[in-house]
Amino acid sequence: MQKRQLVGWGGLALGASSFLVARWYQFGTVERLRGGKPTGSPIPTLFIHGYAGTRLSTGPLIRRLAKRGWGQKTAVVRIKDKQHFKMIGDPSLPGSLVQVLFTNNRLNIMAQTMWLYHLLAVFHWRYRIDRVNIVAHSMGAVTVLRYLMLYGQNPAVPLVNKVVMLGGPFNDTDPGKNTFPIEDYPLTAHGPSRQTPLYQWFADHQQWINPQTQFLNIAGDIGHGRHSDGIVAVNSVLALRYLLPPANYYEQVVVTGRRAAHSLLHENKEVDQLIGYFLF
Repeated sequence: MQKRQLVGWGGLALGASSFLVARWYQFGTVERLRGGKPTGSPIPTLFIHGYAGTRLSTGPLIRRLAKRGWGQKTAVVRIKDKQHFKMIGDPSLPGSLVQVLFTNNRLNIMAQTMWLYHLLAVFHWRYRIDRVNIVAHSMGAVTVLRYLMLYGQNPAVPLVNKVVMLGGPFNDTDPGKNTFPIEDYPLTAHGPSRQTPLYQWFADHQQWINPQTQFLNIAGDIGHGRHSDGIVAVNSVLALRYLLPPANYYEQVVVTGRRAAHSLLHENKEVDQLIGYFLF
């Protein structure tokens, strides 16, 4: 009896392990494309993870959006450095949802910004893509903001049409580190009461953002008087609005509850809905 039970538990463990391996593979590869009428936006949408992010950071989100009819996962890009990346699939197909993965997922925003520029330059000249949308989480959102300030008006890359920022630590000292206590500087009519060096750099370069780029900025508040998603203060996320020129469309939303935690913002059905309505 005991032997049978051990065999049974072994079978369950093997089955669970096989399921997890299959899901890991699935969230990092291109799905079988559906036939028929294209869905989603004609503009490709890139999904960029945060510090130490993996295929599980954006893979489930992309899958849920595709199930809602908001596009298809047509490409996965694995970036090794500014000169080397591997492209699986075709990002130029109608309704493209493109997963971007950094092989070294702990690099600083300066390196990631450069790599993103080289990737989008290839999108422009090889795939003839002239516009993209971007969804970025955590430090990925900070990287995207820096990219927009350095290359947002560069004719060698596609115009960034719309951006969704999820839990971006825009007024943190180091967007790649969790700091405790959480950096939380009150917002005044003119911006944060205290600006980190990173934020000051952004303030000095905001005029280079393309005025056509539209922003949806999403913060999380898990409640209990914390005014944060457990990692990033709501005030740090919402400080973005002071960095954008008046010409840019800007909308901000604070989602609340347990699933508004920092690592769950991309696993939140309310966030899915907000992304879908804004982009597609």
